[in-house]
Amino acid sequence: MKNATIFDEHCSALAHWSANGVRDATLVCLDAHLDLQFIDETRIAQLRECSTAEELAQLASFHPLATDRSRCYGIEDFIYAAGRLGILKRLIWVAPPQVLAAGVASALRGLQQMEGVTIADLESFRVTPGGWLEGHLLGLEIAICELPQLRLIAIEGDFVVDIDADYLVTVPDDMVWAKPQHLIAELAARFRGNDRGLTIARSVGSGFVPLRHRFLADYLQSLWDGDEEDSDHWHGLLEMDEHLTAGRREVALAGLRLVHRQRPGCAASCYALALATSDPQEKELYRAQAAILDGSYGNDIIRLLSEFPARRKDIDLAAVVGLRREVERIQGSGDLKALAWVALGSIYTAFGRVRDAAQCDEQSRRYGSGHPDLALQIARLRIARGETSEAASLLDRAVNDDETRVLARLLLAECARLMGNPHEAISHADSARLAAPAWPLALKRLAALSEDIGDGISARRWLTECARLESRIAAVMTSLPQ
Repeated sequence: MKNATIFDEHCSALAHWSANGVRDATLVCLDAHLDLQFIDETRIAQLRECSTAEELAQLASFHPLATDRSRCYGIEDFIYAAGRLGILKRLIWVAPPQVLAAGVASALRGLQQMEGVTIADLESFRVTPGGWLEGHLLGLEIAICELPQLRLIAIEGDFVVDIDADYLVTVPDDMVWAKPQHLIAELAARFRGNDRGLTIARSVGSGFVPLRHRFLADYLQSLWDGDEEDSDHWHGLLEMDEHLTAGRREVALAGLRLVHRQRPGCAASCYALALATSDPQEKELYRAQAAILDGSYGNDIIRLLSEFPARRKDIDLAAVVGLRREVERIQGSGDLKALAWVALGSIYTAFGRVRDAAQCDEQSRRYGSGHPDLALQIARLRIARGETSEAASLLDRAVNDDETRVLARLLLAECARLMGNPHEAISHADSARLAAPAWPLALKRLAALSEDIGDGISARRWLTECARLESRIAAVMTSLPQ
């Protein structure tokens, strides 16, 4: 039975599960990222009010830099939403080996500053005899493993299987490290026949998967559904991509011409030919043909802007100037323009270009409320330049959004300290402590601020609490593989 479903972006899986009546299920998710970030209770309440999957879908944000902050979930946190809605009760995160290469302790260390994560969450994690990690996080039971360990993990009750195509691609070199046929064979041996099917995310528009690898989702779908004709086609295309990546351009070009003749209506093949050929006219012809066959292969400034942070791609200022010209020429909705300006502004902040980033922020706010993360990034640069009042004004926007408010509180504490308002600074730092109770930095800031006002008793109390927290964290980390 053909039951693999492809989505452009990963968060679409939430409405799909809801539409299919999934409840209290285990999610087996192959993904390069843990899409389990905190969502404010007010947004969860809005999701609970939805009576249909269509209503849920309308509250999705398909890009992490989208400026419509009325949306309730997106690609970074939809699993948290699924847990809070009772769709999921357990997550088995199958991570690529390169993600876990630094050790599971390193992976957990990054969770400390996340809102809602407690020291009890971190202390719940244990290494099983099979070598994977188990614990609970943000209300979900969770296991973290690599694919070979998955066959050893017991799963009871309902389950859903899901793949983000970014699982297959390393960054920033954009290499396909895993064979799709091996991956699906491993999953099919245990899960095929599950009437929930398989969900697959392309993750191209948000920049996490290269456009050249957009077809990976189709390849996975054809393998799961047992469509041999399609899977043979995609297999050939991937083989030629590997030749091209390895520098065997002539071999790749010859193979791609054969693939294209066999299926001339394939946009992915046309795009691959455009990458492989060295003839400028032929390159332009194949690019145009790919875009005609499938609009996803056309010029997309949002995709171009997104791939630099998403896949850690290098870029120089000259290229950024060129991208800015393209952003200035955008025709379309205000939401699209706002998103483009935010994405460009985020790139400028990586270069420390405060004025350019601020201009992008201003442009984005012509079409809406702007984006809190860009405001936060600019504020950090302004604090470093001694522009405290300007930074505080930006942080007043970031502190009202659940995506940025923890760090915004700490930065506001620094601004208040610099402007001679120590009690306001303490209030901000304490709010950060309450929101992210597993993060020692908030306690250190509280201790330093209390010392500044001569409150030695409070300073010692915060330092004692910080030492206790750091000791508990150290005990967790030393118990895990490094």
